[in-house]
Amino acid sequence: MTPQIRHKLEYHKGSVNTAIFDASGSYVFTGGQDKTIRLINGTTGDQIQTFLGHGWGIQGLAVSKDSNSLASCGGTDRAVYLWDVSQVQLTRKLSGHTQRVDCVAISDNGSIIVSGSFDKTVRVWDTRSSNSPQALLQVLDESKDGISSLVLTQTEIIASSIDGHVRTYDMRTGRVLVESFGGQPVVCARVVSGGKCLLVSSMDGSIQLVDRADGKAMAAFSGHTCQSYRIQCDASDYLVASGSEDGFVYVWDTLRDNESGSAKYRLGGHSGIVNTVEFHPSAKADNPKGHAMLSAASDGSVIIWE
Repeated sequence: MTPQIRHKLEYHKGSVNTAIFDASGSYVFTGGQDKTIRLINGTTGDQIQTFLGHGWGIQGLAVSKDSNSLASCGGTDRAVYLWDVSQVQLTRKLSGHTQRVDCVAISDNGSIIVSGSFDKTVRVWDTRSSNSPQALLQVLDESKDGISSLVLTQTEIIASSIDGHVRTYDMRTGRVLVESFGGQPVVCARVVSGGKCLLVSSMDGSIQLVDRADGKAMAAFSGHTCQSYRIQCDASDYLVASGSEDGFVYVWDTLRDNESGSAKYRLGGHSGIVNTVEFHPSAKADNPKGHAMLSAASDGSVIIWE
């Protein structure tokens, strides 16, 4: 069944650059060019809170598993902000990047934050440290261009870069695995299929599903437009979705479309560049809500699909 619009939300003034579910899927956090973060009830679509404090548009968000801690980055703020969600209060500001910060990830318990910047570095922070300089644990500077996305697992940091590579840092051994994707700028990398695969989106309008065991591409998907912007993608157990510069959300069936690469659905509802998509957590756990997802666009709208 074709996904339908459950809620179309227009709380932001200007582009919505990022939008995520919390771990329960009950709440949505959105970040906009209007320098605000909005907390939204994912079921009713009602706005619950607004987080103020950034001096520039929000580029990235990440929330801890218990939804108590929220990390955000605001472009040329060149810092990572840590929020107490229940108190709607800024608790930490982690400074150190020399250029805009585009992406952020947080550990399940909120104790570790990683941030990626246009300054070509990934920085690892310990939020338990009371002293801001000492909070910086490590600087990963292997990238030759800006960091476009981050994933933090129990044992790894996975960073995609505009230099055309995805780097996997093993925090136990210190080893770095570097994977190249045809020299094209990589704008997004996601760990999917229970950690067995990487979903990698590049600025040539291609998305690859890669087996992490041998590095081979299992499937490729195309049809969306990604030429100038850091368009984000995601996957459920059997669907792949991506935003697009043409204003549509593209959805592929990994079983049916892995050879043709053509999209199963081309979803309209936005009137601007679709910056990001994310599947509902239940869609990643063999749940019938396989179509539930959200998308955010430059027209100031967020759509919750079902």
